[in-house]
Parts: sequence; structure tokens; C-alpha cells
Amino acid sequence: MNGFRKLALVAAISSVIGIAGCGGSSGGSSSDGGTTSGETISGTATAPAGAVASFEQPSVFEIALNFVVAPAAAAITGLEPIEGATVELIRVDDEGDQIGDVLATTSTSITGNYTLTLPQGVNLAGNLIVRIQGPNQELRAQVVEKEVDISPVSEFVLRKFIETGADLDQLVVTDVVKLSGKVEEFNLAAGANLDAMFQSLENEVGDFIESEVAVAAGGLGDAGTIAGNYRSAAFALELHDSENNSWGTYAHSLWASTFEFADGGENVVNVTLADEDDLYGSRGGPSLVSAEWLNHESEFEEVNETFDGILTQSGILAIQGEFEEEIGEEDGWRWPAVTYNLVQAGDRGLFFVQPNEASVRYAVIDTNGDSVPDALDPDQKLGDEISRSFEIFARQPTSFQDSDLSGQFGRVYIASDITTDELRLKTEVNTITFDGNGNFNYAAVMEGHGHQISLSASGPGYTPLTDPEDTGTFVIDSSGDITEAGGEPADGFINDAGDFIVMSGGDGVLGSYSELDMTLMTKLTSGPAPSVEGKEYRLQLISMKLDTQERFLLSSSKFNTFLTMGSETEGTINGSFLEVEKVSLGGNVSVTTDVVESEAATVSIGANGATTITIGSSEGSTTLDGFFNADASIGLFALRWAPTEGDPDELGLVILTETK
Repeated sequence: MNGFRKLALVAAISSVIGIAGCGGSSGGSSSDGGTTSGETISGTATAPAGAVASFEQPSVFEIALNFVVAPAAAAITGLEPIEGATVELIRVDDEGDQIGDVLATTSTSITGNYTLTLPQGVNLAGNLIVRIQGPNQELRAQVVEKEVDISPVSEFVLRKFIETGADLDQLVVTDVVKLSGKVEEFNLAAGANLDAMFQSLENEVGDFIESEVAVAAGGLGDAGTIAGNYRSAAFALELHDSENNSWGTYAHSLWASTFEFADGGENVVNVTLADEDDLYGSRGGPSLVSAEWLNHESEFEEVNETFDGILTQSGILAIQGEFEEEIGEEDGWRWPAVTYNLVQAGDRGLFFVQPNEASVRYAVIDTNGDSVPDALDPDQKLGDEISRSFEIFARQPTSFQDSDLSGQFGRVYIASDITTDELRLKTEVNTITFDGNGNFNYAAVMEGHGHQISLSASGPGYTPLTDPEDTGTFVIDSSGDITEAGGEPADGFINDAGDFIVMSGGDGVLGSYSELDMTLMTKLTSGPAPSVEGKEYRLQLISMKLDTQERFLLSSSKFNTFLTMGSETEGTINGSFLEVEKVSLGGNVSVTTDVVESEAATVSIGANGATTITIGSSEGSTTLDGFFNADASIGLFALRWAPTEGDPDELGLVILTETK
């Protein structure tokens, strides 16, 4: 159907995740059976060509980086050995600052190699570091095995552990080894500027590393607490391009799946995917005015595949996808490794995941002469494909009754429509109240709480939306599946706590239109207003901007992005956002990272949890319109951005989950 890998369809997920969680000590065991004091460690020190001299004398650095992914297990190309540099062995604290004296020193050879003997009493550890220094830069590597290479990757991984606040001396040393190796599966081509290389690493693999580091530092959870049968639903927005700028694609997708989570012992969760129902639509061509196709298709697949995840004490269920290839009849795809970090909402059987996925599309070739493509050609890159999605997992009840659903719920709705005339994105926010007998009252979507942006050959557009009050019934079976709403067939589910509802659906005709939508609802308090002061929330976001002259901007948060509430009315946002830009339907995609530090957010919370969060700037303002649930552990919001003088031109979805 499309080139994207979804969690529900991953065929090459590793049977055992590479991150084991925190534990061990400064003398933890290595991957080769353990290195102790008195033994030697060795490795190679490398840097971009222009950076090498800076570790011997001052210089300016430059770097270039290929776009998304490369051959499996490819190392960074273009790095050169650092000759005659001093290598120092030190301990560092959790901020990366040196503790005590230098423990040992050596020098690199003409080939960049070094050998160093561990002093007595010094064993492998995440806080044991080898480093080389220049006037304005340093490269470091954690001494977690006998072979320790010093490179931009080792420095970047260490920085991510430090940024996350990990206890370096408590890291399981194999976690560091595996993580560094996974980074090298991305094809990173070195140039001459080290600072720019770190920025490129941030753009390309920063979110992946943040996700893995969060698991390594998250502690060991109890898999038995989340066991059960689960439903999931996901909504995605996508942008594709072609290498020659001849065509591109705007796409959306929706999928719903059935899972079982079982206790695999300690913090291992055995995840079994039973089936998946998938909808996909796209509009493609050189431009909107000359679009060549409108696609809409559906697929149902029985899978029955089991793979393992790791549950952390901090409430992260990590499922790891490895480097992967897929060969089709006309195209082939490569995906870099992705860690799907499902974020738990409180102590519920309820999880949210917002992965940032990408693939590269290649031509396929016949290598055995049977006229059937059996391999991709890495020398014939055809284009890049970017996907940003939300997926919600909810544990199903075992004996649901109508009386289990009562009270007022906050509703947040997002929809995407693709037609031959235009692209449309919609959001709505309102409440819906259930009486405990299967009946509901749908409150009106008031002015200011419904929005539609659009893009056609004539340019962008904005329409405010309203929707009248309504009443009806929900038909829900004993397992929590919603089969009917307001007298119409429906596909949705309620969680086993009876306080969260997900509904999704779509329709379309090939060549004519494709419509997808998702509704999220969380139970609200009857008063007093939920308290958020002093709480920290992980912020998960996807949004799409439809701008003038066919400009698309697909934004998403990186994993370690947070809203911290200093009071009931004021908070700050810290983290990073990926921005995927496409200047026309047929144009190339480009990816940049926007780092946000202490961005002020103004918060207004009503008695029932209805909330408005505003983040202003000189260019315009971002408004989050939605709800906090009764205990303020979950926030659901529709996002809109509007310039200072003008209508909204960007809409999206935001989920806030209180950190443990």
C-alpha cells in the first residue's frame, strides 16, 4: 500500500530488545565477558577530515550528512584518523564534568589507534571516559568494552545520556555498546565541520537516541501490571518526494489493531499482534494543479506475530524495530532502526506513542534472472518518505456494561480529507456526556473550537467550523468495542478503566476522494478543576501547515520534549521539534530541528478541566484547545497556529502525559 512501516506491521522487530534498563554498577560486565582493572582497552580515534588537525592545532570544521538511511551496518564515511593526539582516561559525573585526576594517558598512532591499560580498581562503566581534546572541541567515548572507538558518534551518544539525566555509573554497559552500533546503521557522510556534524546527527538520529536513552535510564518495570488484551488505533500524516523533483505525494493513513500483552518475566512484555485493519489515501503528481492520481485503499490482515518489549519503571513500554528492507514489484524501501516508546498514562493500561519514521525508496532489480525483482539497488535512490503518527493502545475490559460509561468526557477530533480539488485538515473540541444507560448528549462545537484549513491550486484557505448539539446511543460489547454511535456503524473502543475512548474511521473512492478521522475522549472531573502545578508532562505533537504556493510543513515533537507547570497558570516548554518542509507537491523534503528552551506557556483551566494553553511569539501564536482529565495525568488538545495578523494555517494534535 505505501512504504511506511507501522508498529502493527513490523516484520523484523527484534525478539529481544537491545535496551535492558538501568542497573549494574561502575564495574558492570561488558559484552565480551567483562574487562577488569589491569587489562588493556584499545580503539581508533576518528573525526571529519578538517577536524583532525584541530585536536593538534586550532581549526574550523565542516560536515555533510546524507539524508535518511543507508546500507545496513554502514559506518560513517569520510572520517579520518586522528594522529598523535593525547588520549586521557577519566571519570565524569552525570553532567559530564571530570571527577578527580586523569587516571591514565596514551597517544594515538599514525593510524589513529591507541592502547591504554586500566589502572587497578578501575573497571568498565558508563561514567568511565576516554577523551581527546582540542582548543575548542573534545571527543569522548564511554569505556564499556575492550574496543572503544572515539568518534563523533560516541560523543553524541554520551551527550544524549547526559541530557536525559541518566546515572552514568549505573548504566548497563552493553546498552551503550548496542546504541552506538545502531547509530552507525544510518549512513552518515563526514565533511569538515564537527559542529555541523553534531547538528546533522541531531536532525537524523537525535530522536532515535533520545528514545533509547530514556529506556536505558528508566529502571525496571513490572510487566504483569499491564498484561491483558488491547485495542489500538493510529492516525498518520505523510510527505513523499522523488529524487528528480518530478512528483511528490501528500498522504494520510489510519490503522486499527488487536494485541495481547503478556508478562514475559521481569520487565519483558510479550506483545502478540493478532490483526490489523488499514486505510490509506494520497494525492500525488508534480503539483496540485497537475496532480496525476488520488489513491484510496484498504486492507485487513491477520498477523498472529509475537515480539518482545521492555517496560521501564518510568512507564515506557519500548518495542524496537531494527534496520529493515522491503522489496516490492516496482520499488524497494529501507528503514533505519526505530524505537517505539509507548508512554503509559498513569497506572492505566493506556499508552500513547508518537514515532518519527522515515524511509528511503530505491529502484529494484532482478539478480537471478527470473524476471522477478529480488533486491533493491542502493545506487538508484528514487525518493524519501516521511511519516508522523499517533497510536493509542488501550487495555480492553472483560465484562463491560452500559453502567460503566457515565459522566462528561472531553472530545478532541482530527480529520484529513483529500479530494481532486483540495486538501483539508480539520479539528474540533467539545464535550459529550453519557448517562450510564448507553445514551449520550453531544454538546455543540462552539465558534472558536472548530477549524478547517485547506490547500488547492488557487492557494490556502481557512474556514471556522461549528456543529450543533445532538443526542443518541452508543452500542458497546462486553470487550469494550464500540460498534454503533448515534444509529450509525462505528469502530472504536473504551479502556478497562472506563475513562478513555478512541474512535476512528474513513471512507473513500479511488480517483475521487479519501477521508480519515480520529476522535479521542477522556473523562472529566465534576469539580474542582484538576491541579497541574508542579507537574511535568511529556509533550507529543504532530501538526501540518498548509501554506502559500503549495508549501507543506509537517511538524512533530522529539521524545524528550516536556511541559513543566510552575503554577496552575504558567508553564515552560523544553525540547525539540522536527520540521519536515516541502515547498511544493513535487518538491523535495528537507528536515530541520527546532530546539525550544524555556518557552513560556500560559494556561487557563476551567472547572471541568477544559483548558486553553497559549504559546506566543512575534510572528504569531500556538493555541492548544482541549482538556485535562480528572487527575490531570492526561491532556488532550487540538493545536492551531495563526500568524499575528491572519487566520490559522496549521492544525494538529497534542497529547500531554504526566511523567512518573
